[in-house]
Amino acid sequence: MKVAVITGATGGIGSEFCRALDDRGLEMMVILGRNKDSLERVTGGLKTPVSIFPVDLQDRQSLQSLGTMMSEKDFDIRFLVNCAGFGSFGNVQEQGPQESAGMVDLNIVALTELSRACIPMMSYGSWIIQVCSASAYLPLPHLAVYAATKAYVKSFTDALRFEVRGRGINVLEVSPGWVDTGFIDHAMETCAVPEKVFKHKVKPEDVVHQAIRDLEHGKTRSICGIYNKLQVFVCSHFPSVASRVWINSLK
Repeated sequence: MKVAVITGATGGIGSEFCRALDDRGLEMMVILGRNKDSLERVTGGLKTPVSIFPVDLQDRQSLQSLGTMMSEKDFDIRFLVNCAGFGSFGNVQEQGPQESAGMVDLNIVALTELSRACIPMMSYGSWIIQVCSASAYLPLPHLAVYAATKAYVKSFTDALRFEVRGRGINVLEVSPGWVDTGFIDHAMETCAVPEKVFKHKVKPEDVVHQAIRDLEHGKTRSICGIYNKLQVFVCSHFPSVASRVWINSLK
């Protein structure tokens, strides 16, 4: 059975990937998220049969049970989209241990374990899409834990791409800048982040459209928007300049 597995499917980039993959000849979509009602709303406009799994991917026991369940199915996973993740602004000492651990568990552990569990069920020509971030390219004060988790995702994705290429599995890193989701509203409300920080935000549907286009062209990285491409370039080649820009944007 040809399936797509999509995490973080309750909204934003995850739900847009559900819609984008709806015409890919799949026999089923397996969509994961914490809120069952939100998952059901996503299924409303889809033609592909959907299997809903309301699951907290920060819970390691639930994550292990999910991997076991999928291994018992007759799945040919054509797409694995690791989209679930969250971030939080603030100095490290100001963040609670549950908040920091939650970012590590969701952004790193869940992504790693789902990749590991799904690879044996993937065949030649299938795709792993890892939703990373432009923040992966630079250590970011006041966003330290989140940026560090995304740096892990970037490194892991680069290594994984090498490991699975002999099986004909493709791996795409999707690294948008700020995306117009609830994350931005929450940051401005709870951490007093200046609005100017997010002035170059992009829409979730544009991120996914760019990712699908880059996927079809065999690229290994997808960055949506000219400003975000420039940002990643500067972070990669002129990190001291990028750091000054980041610090000044928070003032």
